[in-house]
Amino acid sequence: MDKILRRVRMAERQVARRAKRQTKEQDTNEKWHRIREVTRLRREAATDLNVSIKTRHEDRNLGPIAPRRDVSKLSKHGNYWGAISTERALLQTKLTEDQKQARAAWAGGVKYLCIRPGDRVAVLEGPYKGRIAKIEAIKEETMVVDLGSDLTANASLPEFMVTGEQLPVEQVASSVPISAIRLVHPIADPKTGLYRDVIIRELKPIEIDHDRPTRTTTWERLVPGLNVKIPWPPKTEPVYQDHDVDTLRIDVEERTFVPTLLRPPMPEAVIDELRNKYSKFRTRHTEEYVAKIEQQEAEKKARKKSVDSMLLPLQQYNRKLREIRREKGQPVLTDEMLEKIGAVIARNKERRASGLVDEKIEKAVEQLSIAEDDGVAPGSQPKV
Repeated sequence: MDKILRRVRMAERQVARRAKRQTKEQDTNEKWHRIREVTRLRREAATDLNVSIKTRHEDRNLGPIAPRRDVSKLSKHGNYWGAISTERALLQTKLTEDQKQARAAWAGGVKYLCIRPGDRVAVLEGPYKGRIAKIEAIKEETMVVDLGSDLTANASLPEFMVTGEQLPVEQVASSVPISAIRLVHPIADPKTGLYRDVIIRELKPIEIDHDRPTRTTTWERLVPGLNVKIPWPPKTEPVYQDHDVDTLRIDVEERTFVPTLLRPPMPEAVIDELRNKYSKFRTRHTEEYVAKIEQQEAEKKARKKSVDSMLLPLQQYNRKLREIRREKGQPVLTDEMLEKIGAVIARNKERRASGLVDEKIEKAVEQLSIAEDDGVAPGSQPKV
């Protein structure tokens, strides 16, 4: 079973490495795609700006003989006069998490966004600067808001969307980034006590509550400088229309299955269909399969032990000698040997103190002294 578990862990690591590599490649591709899109939109905007400057100068210098601009003539980027591409009008460019957080920083951040559809906001940037409108929708993927028909832009339509006598330019609801708007709400004046609309510069989420049964998160919004709670806009309940094909509530709430402890909830064949029986990631096995694997491992160990009965006489002799040496244990120094070692150390200290012997000569003399004391000829190995 250890081999099977190792194989499962190895397969899981391989899948994790492959998924990590694929995620990294996907992030890199999205990054370069995003950079190319932003570069293309910036070039298009710069070109339109230069054309508008030149056109303004022509209209001022030529006066009544200035050319007409309201004709269906394509620009360098395939747009008609006074129109921009739908990507620029709707701000559909994908953003990174840091860019999303920067856009929604004043409104509490991406996770606890403190604006909702129905809020009145003031536009601080763009051609509609100073306009106040209601939020109709919030696109959290790009952190932009739709302000409905109050803010429109002329967008050039692709060729496949133009049919018949339809103009290639159409007005669409322009999207505004969250960083370009601020919440407008009536707040009481501390001096006069009268309520008037105030542009709120910053919002902060408070009283964050996580409801586990419903898996929802609720919070309130607060103006940090004034410590004033801003109520949420009223929610409009969706209206559901009944149809003949809809299932009745009485049929939905009817209990058609009652679990019991006397039998399993589903047959084993169904479990094998839902979970691959031969998957390399499987960790739960039947008792029969576990017994089979353990029997195979026991047979492998038995085959390894059978090799010991086929040793040569020399191998048996060497094994016996190793067992004898193992029984003897490690050698122990006797008192006589310790006395001889101490005498040699003391004699060497005296010679070193007198300065009569060099270190190399001292080592050689020490070896000869030990050999003479043990009764061994110099240069030969002592007997064990």
